[in-house]
Amino acid sequence: MGKKIPFYITYLSTEFEKKKAKNPRFSLRAFSQWLEVDPSLFSKILSRQNIPSLKMANKMILKLNPDDTQLREKFLKSVSEENACKELHKLDSDLTDCL
Repeated sequence: MGKKIPFYITYLSTEFEKKKAKNPRFSLRAFSQWLEVDPSLFSKILSRQNIPSLKMANKMILKLNPDDTQLREKFLKSVSEENACKELHKLDSDLTDCL
């Protein structure tokens, strides 16, 4: 969880902003419910307090863009890298600059 914002967070934020532009009353809660993710957990994901599982990430990207396999791969790879970085940091904070 380094200083650079992971792709999956950027993508989720961008998609939320697109929906909000179409409907200014569209909330983050509504977006998370549409993605079938607990609103509290989704908020923690966007603020990098939590990283989604690959299963959850796959479910979200399929809901957002089911036909783009390259985007799906990039999204899942971003989540996977963030999880790996977090685990490395737990083992030895000198191994990575994740946090």
